Amino acid sequence: MKIAYLIDRDAVGGGMEYIRRQIAAHPHDECRVFASERGECTAAGMDAWGANLIHANHLKALLQLFRNPFARPKGKVVFTVHGIHLRKYDFLPKTPGDRLRRFLRLSLERWLYRRCNELIALTETDAADISRLYGASLPVVIEPNSVSIDELRKPSESLRYKSGEFAFVCIARFDFQKGQDILLDAIARAQDGLRAHGRRTLLIGGGPTLDAMKRLADASGISDLVEFAGEIPNAGIYMTCGKKLVAPSRWEGMPYLLLEAVARKQRVVASDCPGNRDVLKDYAAAEMFPVCDVSSLAALLVRE
Repeated sequence: MKIAYLIDRDAVGGGMEYIRRQIAAHPHDECRVFASERGECTAAGMDAWGANLIHANHLKALLQLFRNPFARPKGKVVFTVHGIHLRKYDFLPKTPGDRLRRFLRLSLERWLYRRCNELIALTETDAADISRLYGASLPVVIEPNSVSIDELRKPSESLRYKSGEFAFVCIARFDFQKGQDILLDAIARAQDGLRAHGRRTLLIGGGPTLDAMKRLADASGISDLVEFAGEIPNAGIYMTCGKKLVAPSRWEGMPYLLLEAVARKQRVVASDCPGNRDVLKDYAAAEMFPVCDVSSLAALLVRE
């Protein structure tokens, strides 16, 4: 069988890790990744390659696949609705213009989803939100993400930082969704206590809000309490450089990093958003705070 995995672009993060694990789960099939930024995700391209199963993971890739409403690929089309975009509508401003953009975007996505043979949700929460946003008649199946314990047991590459060098580590793409601004505001609010106990935070990742977060740290007077490491491949192995992993996201889907944290038995401080909650609900080493609640997060950062 030929399986095509459709993405927007090559990137570092949980989404690509999910695809790598999907490919590893089909060792006897011919798998290939196609990117919409290179114009590879067309129906004609899928048929030319002979794809039997087309697994799209990003909306731009799915839109490219179906951009011609009169052309449909011969292979079965499935789409994984990652929570990375599913709940962002709940955080949009409520102006008339934003309401219109929300309506148009949801209408386009509903049209695309109805052209798929199957939609994959990674959690029951995601499946419920798909029904809430796009209609209960869509063909949704739930396939939870997972992490390989054997992979975690492999010797790690030489790390830039020592194990436990920081009190906290935050590993995520710098984006509004991931909530690094919430974490920095909490550090600023708790800075006296953090400074007194020598508790510094390592932030790993790149992305559109990275420079803004560096400016926020400078303006808040907490540059001595944070270190921005930039983007690091396979960054999950760095979670042990902090005594606790912090995940302040506004929303998530099925966060691979938290699955890895649970597998590693790492202590976690996380927002109580869908996705985070799905992974950590039965995990004793997790402390959770209400989404966007800076005061609650600040209190957890200074707690012994």
